[in-house]
Amino acid sequence: MSGRGNLHVVLLAGGIGTRLWPLSRRSRPKQFHRLFSDRSLLQATYDRVRPLTSPGNIWVVTSAQFAELVREQLPDVPPEQILEEPEGKNTAPAAALAVARISRAQPDAVVLITPSDSFIRDDSAYQEYVSLAEEVAAAGHIVTMGIVPSRPDTGLGYIQRGERLEKPTTWAYRVARFTEKPDAETAARYVADGGYYWNMGHFIFSAEKFMESCDKFLPEVAAGVKKLASVPVSNRQLIAEVYRTFPSISIDYGIAEKETDMVVIPTALEWSDLGSWKAVKEIYVRHVGEEADGADHIEVACLDCLVLPRSGRLVVTVGMRDCVVVDTPDAVLVIRDDASQKMRDALEEMEKKGKTEYL
Repeated sequence: MSGRGNLHVVLLAGGIGTRLWPLSRRSRPKQFHRLFSDRSLLQATYDRVRPLTSPGNIWVVTSAQFAELVREQLPDVPPEQILEEPEGKNTAPAAALAVARISRAQPDAVVLITPSDSFIRDDSAYQEYVSLAEEVAAAGHIVTMGIVPSRPDTGLGYIQRGERLEKPTTWAYRVARFTEKPDAETAARYVADGGYYWNMGHFIFSAEKFMESCDKFLPEVAAGVKKLASVPVSNRQLIAEVYRTFPSISIDYGIAEKETDMVVIPTALEWSDLGSWKAVKEIYVRHVGEEADGADHIEVACLDCLVLPRSGRLVVTVGMRDCVVVDTPDAVLVIRDDASQKMRDALEEMEKKGKTEYL
């Protein structure tokens, strides 16, 4: 467990999460929903990082429209550390918005950037990996954590490891390269090779080091967030004016793929980015069990199906297999596992037909 005392954690909570429609909507994305317990994904993320630091060192970057939801779900986070993005600009500007404020007050602080909408099974193991990464970051590296892949998944990013670090730990490797969503043949080769890891999108670095990287690779973002570092969060007009000038770019593309001092720490964590209903179903099967369906579902002659009745209506499934059914008060989704990547097409079709009130 970390003993440095200067770890800051930034929760990224501005995503829309459309692939988990109809539960996840534009007005209430997946990070604010309870999927596997009585805590939302955002709250579960907070619970995971809370033992690593104090509430006063936890920051949340979210869309302006979700700020009140964040305050409701995370009452222990200081209100001035819930930073509102006037528009979504992907993860690099979101992270920089928080890190610029942290750096201004404490440039030697070590910062963990974490999404708030993923699943991690073992919180204590995660905390140990973060503490190890914190040690490496304090030595001047930008660290990412990787997952040993269990299958050739084409929907995830991959990290190729390079040479092993000698200090401060031999558990870390220099990053040789990042590859985003390879084709099936390439993904299979990566898994067979053994020197590749899934990219979790969790980054650990000193605030000073990250701002230096922003200066080099995203100068317009660096200049803008430094300007905003001392601006009250209530000054929405100025924040919007500055934010409008930022490119929409991820940490991966904007910094990690260009920075020569990237380090990866392999982990044995059970992790999912919850990018499809199939991924959600796999976690239910392993860890929640059939009782999750509750009393509002009756099935007959079904095989390998997940039904989530969230409307109060009775849902009856007969003779179905390899599917997910999500029943909400105003919309129902029935989807086969092998059609998970078609969700975007379905939402586009709803948009074309003017059904935007359901999005």
